[in-house]
Amino acid sequence: MQDGYSKYQTTNVETADQGKLILIAYDVAIKHCKLSISKFGDRKLIEERTKHLCKAQDAVTVLMGSLRLDVGEIAHNLYRLYNYMIRRLIEANIKSDARIVTEILGYLEDLRDAWSQAIINVRKENAVKAEAAMQNFALTC
Repeated sequence: MQDGYSKYQTTNVETADQGKLILIAYDVAIKHCKLSISKFGDRKLIEERTKHLCKAQDAVTVLMGSLRLDVGEIAHNLYRLYNYMIRRLIEANIKSDARIVTEILGYLEDLRDAWSQAIINVRKENAVKAEAAMQNFALTC
């Protein structure tokens, strides 16, 4: 069963558009932040907590890598924010402070919501442009 699920996930990522990949990276970071928070109270769970924090950091690193820094200041600001998140997740693990992860989780959830809305808006805008192009084409034929 797990093998089939892994194949599904791989296919899902391979066929996803850039917007969907960004949302997947946010989902992974959010999931692992949440999983790590539940591991802070018990010293026996430090290894598991660290694993989840590392996966969250990896997902944020993917988000950093997806930025096109040549397109403007917003990308540079996001890069600095992602860098801050990674440093804070490392600090949370070192200091054993779940509050830091909660802070980062809030940023990730807010940014994921913003990206999701932006993707919806771009898709709507592209659909309107495609419709207008089809109408113009139909009129010229």
